[in-house]
Amino acid sequence: MARNYVVTVNGKAYDVVVEEKGSVAPPISAAPLISAPAPVAAQVPAAAPAPAPVQAPAPTPAAPPVQAPAPVVSQAALADAVPVNSPMPGKIWKLHVKEGDQVSEGQLVLILEAMKMENELFAPKAGTVVKVNYKEGDSVNTGEALLLIA
Repeated sequence: MARNYVVTVNGKAYDVVVEEKGSVAPPISAAPLISAPAPVAAQVPAAAPAPAPVQAPAPTPAAPPVQAPAPVVSQAALADAVPVNSPMPGKIWKLHVKEGDQVSEGQLVLILEAMKMENELFAPKAGTVVKVNYKEGDSVNTGEALLLIA
C-alpha cells in the first residue's frame, strides 16, 4: 500500500510516495507541485534619526586597598626564630599565614607545589610568624627559609 505526502524543502513542495516494502508505486515527476511565493520586502516607514549618543562620565578610580604595615620585628626575635625550610624545589602554591599571625605547633602554614603535587608544610613550633620570605607563585629551592616563626 502506498501513501502520498507533500514535503516542502527550501520553499519548494514535492509530492512524495511512500510505499510498503515489496509493493511497487507508479513513478512520479520530480517537478515541484507548488511553487513558494516570492519573498516580499517589507515596507518600513522612515524613522526619525536617532539622537546622538551621550557619553557617560568616566567612573572615578577606586582607591587602592590600604595594607596594614608589617609588624616591626626585633633582631632578637629574628635571631631566635625557627625557619620553615623548603624540603624540595617547587612553587609556593598557597600561603595560609601572614606576618604577625599566631600559629600553633603542627598548624598548616603553606602549600608547596612540586612535581605536580601539593605538599603541606606545618609550623615546627608554636609562636608568631615574624617573616614571610616569599609570596604565592614564587619558585623556591631546597633548603630555603620560606618563613620564620619566633
